[in-house]
Amino acid sequence: MLELNMSFTALEDGREAERDPLPNPKSVRTPGVAGTRVFVGRDPSTCRPLLTPHDWLFVSRKHLVFEYSEDRGWTVEWPRGTRDTPVAIVRIKRGETSQDMPYGAILPLPARTSGSILVSDLARRRSVVLAWRAMQPIRPSDPAGIARGAGVDTTDVGPEQLRAKLHGVRLEVLAAMSCDWIHGRATKRPRTTDELCEMLYMAKATVERCKTELRRDFYSSELCPELNHLLGPDYLDTTPHVHGGWDLIAQTAVVCGIVGGEPCPCARRGGSID
Repeated sequence: MLELNMSFTALEDGREAERDPLPNPKSVRTPGVAGTRVFVGRDPSTCRPLLTPHDWLFVSRKHLVFEYSEDRGWTVEWPRGTRDTPVAIVRIKRGETSQDMPYGAILPLPARTSGSILVSDLARRRSVVLAWRAMQPIRPSDPAGIARGAGVDTTDVGPEQLRAKLHGVRLEVLAAMSCDWIHGRATKRPRTTDELCEMLYMAKATVERCKTELRRDFYSSELCPELNHLLGPDYLDTTPHVHGGWDLIAQTAVVCGIVGGEPCPCARRGGSID
């Protein structure tokens, strides 16, 4: 599966532009099915939901193509257009390695890695920022799967059903555990049960019960295949106090829109935990 999170930045005379508000960030999760293609660009007929502003002409109509094949896994292509020389700069970061992407190149996105792609105009004043993460593929029959050849929006039926199930206290605990993903920046989320109790003003037994139930709910939902791989095929038959997997759960919860729509619990303490 490939996760893509797209955002936009614009500078004016060295300062962040305040006029013409930028589009909201967009997120997509796409299963690794042979032949699947996801487009980024200005063409509304093929690039939704990863559509860039129509007047950002340094972005071509189909600027980037993400494609999955059985042989190569996920790749990203900057296809050549009618211009001999591009009017954009594309820089890709894969793991700890960062490089300019050649015009017309196809580069691999290895499984179980993450990074970002920056598409900028030549003056580097406007940029499209694509954060990506290549994960274990989801089969089309899975609840989070989609039809071949199309992208999937992160607010599909599966996450909505899980959110409805996780009402009340469990949703509060999940939001607190996802604090760093909600804010989209380096934020220290509560790591221990005691820290959660202090933030949420809950009893330790309540927090422990919620954590156990949340881990099992996400495991059963199949929204996060990497979590299922981490915990193993017999997890539901094992002792409830199994550690690990919270970063996967937190990222999945935010990307799928299960948490993040309401104020983060850290606001109760006057801001995020530093």
